Amino acid sequence: MNEPRERAFTRLDVEWDHGITHVTLRRPEHRNAIDLRIAQELLEVCVDERTATGRCVLLDGAGDHFCVGGDLKSFRAQPDLPNHLMQVTSYLHAAIVRLAAMPAPLVVAARGHVAGAGLGLACLADVLLTEEGSTYRAAYGAIGLTPDASTSHLLPRLVGLRRAQRMTLLGHVVDAEEAERWGLSSETVPRGRLRERAWEVATRLAAGPTVAFDETNRLLRTAFARTLGDQLEDESRTLSAVAATPDALEGVSAFTERRDAVYGGRR
Repeated sequence: MNEPRERAFTRLDVEWDHGITHVTLRRPEHRNAIDLRIAQELLEVCVDERTATGRCVLLDGAGDHFCVGGDLKSFRAQPDLPNHLMQVTSYLHAAIVRLAAMPAPLVVAARGHVAGAGLGLACLADVLLTEEGSTYRAAYGAIGLTPDASTSHLLPRLVGLRRAQRMTLLGHVVDAEEAERWGLSSETVPRGRLRERAWEVATRLAAGPTVAFDETNRLLRTAFARTLGDQLEDESRTLSAVAATPDALEGVSAFTERRDAVYGGRR
């Protein structure tokens, strides 16, 4: 099989290493604000075979901030803002759909300001690590716009409707400690340790049973829309199917033999 050709990214740093796709938003001078090009490049990363078949995706931002949302300066310069926003969100949302559908877990490492579409990307994470001193805000109402980047879908599921309304309608800013208490983030990381901790988590997940992780995430995400009986039936079918994978056989054998499991991450 031919190796995927390297793409020339101008807004991202992308590395594929030991099954981990490490994506860094690289517009630190703009606090990693999202413009059309960065949305297009995110989609390019998501459709790359190495990402689609990888074991984990790690997303972070260059500089002092993860992502402050849309690039308002570039938006203001557009002669047709509605059409431009439709273009930007078409690429960005296509990338988000693919990230959400990937079997590989998504780790997001967030520091500094996390706002607007940046909040949506943070909510998408399976594991969200937040550096001390960071803040989360919706920010849409302050500029007369509405949510994008899955924020309206994921935020109320993570923190509850009232807290989501408090953030989106009243502009409440959530600090790192509150984000963890609310269930928005998974872990608060001391200053200066975010990148190290994010790589530790990504490496651990990449070495795990990817199929089991994927099916577990699917069960968790669909649980709120189902009856208990439907969920139990799906749990039985899923458990039976996953039990036939090489990783399940390896996991059970390793446990009974009192050794570390070596997972291949395959069906």
